[in-house]
Amino acid sequence: MAELTEADRYLLERIGRGDGEGWQQLVERYQGRLLAFARSRLSRKEEAEDLVQDTFIAFLEGLKNFRENASVETFLFTILRRKLIDFFRGKQMRVTFLQEALAKSSSDSSYAPVSLQAPEETASFYMRREEQSEALRAVLADTLDGLLERLRKAENFRDLQIVEMIFYAQLRNKDVARLMNMDEKAIALIKHRSLKEIKSHVAQSTKLSRDEIMAVDSPAWEESPAATSMLTEIWESTRPTCPKRTTVGRFLLGTLEKPWQSYVDFHLNQLGCQFCRANLDDLKKQTTEEPRAFQSRVMQSTIGFFRPRA
Repeated sequence: MAELTEADRYLLERIGRGDGEGWQQLVERYQGRLLAFARSRLSRKEEAEDLVQDTFIAFLEGLKNFRENASVETFLFTILRRKLIDFFRGKQMRVTFLQEALAKSSSDSSYAPVSLQAPEETASFYMRREEQSEALRAVLADTLDGLLERLRKAENFRDLQIVEMIFYAQLRNKDVARLMNMDEKAIALIKHRSLKEIKSHVAQSTKLSRDEIMAVDSPAWEESPAATSMLTEIWESTRPTCPKRTTVGRFLLGTLEKPWQSYVDFHLNQLGCQFCRANLDDLKKQTTEEPRAFQSRVMQSTIGFFRPRA
């Protein structure tokens, strides 16, 4: 799970003291990747800039609600997603290229990949977002982290890609099987094992109520759409498989070890995670003058949040 870095913690402390220079540094740090993401969804540059500017303003307005167990990048992307959802007012948006490609090519009218939805303010991720406790969400997020870390350490990138397509892109077993050139039963088995590991971890938790544990541990939960949707929503809000920005930079330079280079290529160019594509596009454009002009615009619109310096 993405966590708050020491650099961001330092900037947030400065911003909390009303330090405009600290705010300027944070804007400079994140504006490029947010603009790249917004531009990938919108046809007009001006619309993207307006929404990202509104995102930074909303970040300052909601700073008191920021939880330090998440990264600033994740918090900003969550706000921007909400802005985009409001902008499109119900148009379906997807967070990976695979979702878009399969939606366009599928002849099955029932096929509907997960749309780009912002997590609820109450973080109600339990059974259609009703009566979901923060404790269950935290346990599920931690469990997902453990599962993915185990696959990464073993360099089991095949299963990592499969789990990512099932729970992040919310693709069907038969679509994953076709993309991976595998038998559909083998995909179903990997999904079953992953859910079994998640259920086992939840059952051992001391942080949950008996009802919460029994709901997740029931045989019906594993087969229910709510199970996958719940994990997808947590995945979207924590982005546990998104490579670090430095890793994306090393991918650009071609300096990653071969297995990692191949996996990051899958995540960026085959799965097509739009958040990481935004980081990639930003890294490619960092030498231009354009970011400075937009940064000036954001600073002008947020100057009222900071006290005059003595």
